[in-house]
Amino acid sequence: MSRPPRLTAGLLAGTGAGLVWGLAFLVPVLLPGWSAVAVTAGRYLAYGMLSLALLACQGRAAWRLARQHWRAALAFAVTGNAGYYLLLVIGIQKIGAPVTDTIIGSIPVVVAVAGNWRAPALPWRRLALPAALSLAGLALISAVEFTATHPAAAAPLGTRLIGLAAAVGAVALWTWYALANAGFLADRPAIPAGTWSSVVGLATLAVTLGTLLPIALLGRTSWPAVSRPDAAMFLAGTALLGVAVSWGGTWLWNTASARLPATTAGLLINVETVSGYGYVYLARHQWPPLGQLLGFALILAGVGLALTRRHAPGHPRQHRPPDQKPGPPNDLIPVPHRDCAAGPNTPRPARATRERAAAGLAAQAPASPAKGSGKAARHA
Repeated sequence: MSRPPRLTAGLLAGTGAGLVWGLAFLVPVLLPGWSAVAVTAGRYLAYGMLSLALLACQGRAAWRLARQHWRAALAFAVTGNAGYYLLLVIGIQKIGAPVTDTIIGSIPVVVAVAGNWRAPALPWRRLALPAALSLAGLALISAVEFTATHPAAAAPLGTRLIGLAAAVGAVALWTWYALANAGFLADRPAIPAGTWSSVVGLATLAVTLGTLLPIALLGRTSWPAVSRPDAAMFLAGTALLGVAVSWGGTWLWNTASARLPATTAGLLINVETVSGYGYVYLARHQWPPLGQLLGFALILAGVGLALTRRHAPGHPRQHRPPDQKPGPPNDLIPVPHRDCAAGPNTPRPARATRERAAAGLAAQAPASPAKGSGKAARHA
């Protein structure tokens, strides 16, 4: 059975987001002399300025969207962008990129499990094997990392604990963002993915100008830069982070979130873990150890297996089926309000209502009850 185009587009977008996001682990490695706050501020200044320019080109409708949903955009700017990446960069600089990537690598399973708990898309027995393969691959990668010798291994215990806490905090922030943003888009399917990426980027610019940039300029951080790399390298790196990783990655992720259940989209984030490792090893002109290669294979096997899982009867989809047949006209049978995402538990019209509608149209046979939109509402 062929996969519906909507699902295919979501899978491609989710995979692309993971490949782009993997660059977020590489750039800080190429900018070792710059503080975490400086890298984060530079990234989100670029993201915010691009978003501002795009919103200016899109006209009043885009600005109206920004005014209507500024609270959600601000929350996503902190949890999914500025706050998350600041903690990630701190982790990279304190305990190293590979170890941080390992911790961040738990996000796919955490998001998949939490998403399936909030709005079931797969029976737990069908989710268990893909999640177990992903965790096994992550555990194998972690075992190789923590038995190897890295510069971060010689850091003081306090420094390593700070890095560990930062990485775990990044996982918590981004998990909340992934589920809340997916629920937001599921409830508002008319919002374009690119426009919402720009709206969140504008909110991220406000956060950056209000907090990160002043801290970076004043230099009041507990992790000051030891040396100053070439300024051109810094500008190029932060521009890549802001334009490709932030705006492009958010656009791809919004596209995937609107078309896939959180369970499937969450496991696709594993692509970020594998690509992040790959980019870092490529920059170092090294091959990953054999154990890590096996771990990558297990992770990708888990993703591939998850993509073959079909939604079981009785488990709601979190996307609107593209091949759903239209229901009867609204003047025949009441249907759920189109501004709200209707889930599979949406009550069907009562039998009496159907009979009254049929009686009012004696020339027509009674119509079948309208189906819900099939998109399970998730509220942050």
